[in-house]
Amino acid sequence: MALYAIGECLIDFIPNQSGAPDDDSLYRPAVGGAPLNVAAAYAKMGGSSYILSQVGDDDFGRLIERKAAAVGVDMRYLRRSSQAKTGLAFVSLLDNGERSFSFYRSPSADMLYQPEYVDEIAAQAGDILHFCSVALMPSPMREAHRRAIERFRAAGGLISFDVNVRLPLWENPQDLYQAIWDFLPLADIVKISDDELAFVSGSEKAEEGMMSLFVGAVRHVILTAGAQGASYYQATGKTAAVKSIAVKAVDATGAGDAFIGTFLAHWHSHHHQMSGLLHLAAAAGAMTTLQRGAINSIPTRSELDAFLKEHSK
Repeated sequence: MALYAIGECLIDFIPNQSGAPDDDSLYRPAVGGAPLNVAAAYAKMGGSSYILSQVGDDDFGRLIERKAAAVGVDMRYLRRSSQAKTGLAFVSLLDNGERSFSFYRSPSADMLYQPEYVDEIAAQAGDILHFCSVALMPSPMREAHRRAIERFRAAGGLISFDVNVRLPLWENPQDLYQAIWDFLPLADIVKISDDELAFVSGSEKAEEGMMSLFVGAVRHVILTAGAQGASYYQATGKTAAVKSIAVKAVDATGAGDAFIGTFLAHWHSHHHQMSGLLHLAAAAGAMTTLQRGAINSIPTRSELDAFLKEHSK
């Protein structure tokens, strides 16, 4: 069973220190974009993963291609465009490792990914299509999402959606809200964080908000809460919950992607053992916060096993 992640590939510029940028701030380029991070996590867990995206015909695009391939992501469906540059995101870090983003995409090459590009994908039953909301801005890429979802649904695939709210990208928050609700009912699995739930559901009550997400095809919803852990819901309510392993976070970039990538990599073999699956995914997310950047910080399965063994003592 393979994972196909569709959406943005970009370069995160990670600062050497927390706080607002200053004239002595130094930034390091790191390969990122939530869908690519998820594909990397899936590959590092031993699965086959592909990225459906587009980069510019530039050095940053080639960096993405090299680094993602090096961790095991199959890049055969990544396209290059001479019409736009690779997207950039500058990250600001808080003292607790949380972050904010400033995006440069006007448009970036990924936004120009055409719907017909999806037609070359031969989806199989059991394959997973994963996407996020960042790529749902009005663009050819948004329509490519619709086409991909239709194809994977017809093939008997599984559709996964990480809400991944990024308000700075949208001039009008209502447009983001509408985009999320246009696509959320098309997914089988939805991941949402505690700080996104009120915006998406319109409710300040967690249980009420989570239950509101069971619309359309949605059958499984995961609520992540950073250091507080994660919970799994079905339409009948919460059925599993785990606490996170306490770590001193350096940079939370990619932690949620490591979580869902690890979760999906073990879905077919572990979905009947949900507490164990959540624990595994939460540990991968925690490990990812220990270094700056995303893809290089996401653990392999052997690294994750060693981490879990160490923290079981």
